[in-house]
Amino acid sequence: MVRYDFPRSGADAYFAGFDRTIGVLAETRGGHRARAATLGDALAAVLALWLLRRQDPSAEWAGQRLMAFYGHVREVLDGHGGDFAVYLVELDLALESETSTGWYNACFTRSVVEVLLRDAGLPPTALVASDWAEATDEEMREVATRVPPLPADAIPRGMPEEHSWWFVASGPPEEIAYDY
Repeated sequence: MVRYDFPRSGADAYFAGFDRTIGVLAETRGGHRARAATLGDALAAVLALWLLRRQDPSAEWAGQRLMAFYGHVREVLDGHGGDFAVYLVELDLALESETSTGWYNACFTRSVVEVLLRDAGLPPTALVASDWAEATDEEMREVATRVPPLPADAIPRGMPEEHSWWFVASGPPEEIAYDY
């Protein structure tokens, strides 16, 4: 799913959305991939709040409330390690598709993980492998030459160049197949 014009809500909506989505995680039916997708929906709040804080670092919620939220996120991931592992594997599957949507989803997940590691204090041991970030970045560099660039309105607002994966796709334009 491509989230155009992201983030589009205020911080309070993302704090509440995370809790609401985590509240239904245990009840999510459809197996590991469905739970990983639900977890991914919740983790979108992590990226949204990070981007919103970059836009307004002095926002009232950007201090203690955000740090408490990050602690809550770490607790959730600790309790749902299997779902988080599947969430990470989904990035590989998205890359293998070599489509614009797959590339978008891989970039989104990679940015979420970057924020979790650098800002939310997630220990690297929470990833499926100690070299997960490096291996993923290498794989993304390889796939980038085979997928078309993302449209500017698909890249989250305020995404910095240090999240370079959003900006490096250089493959041919994707053909659109119509099913009549």
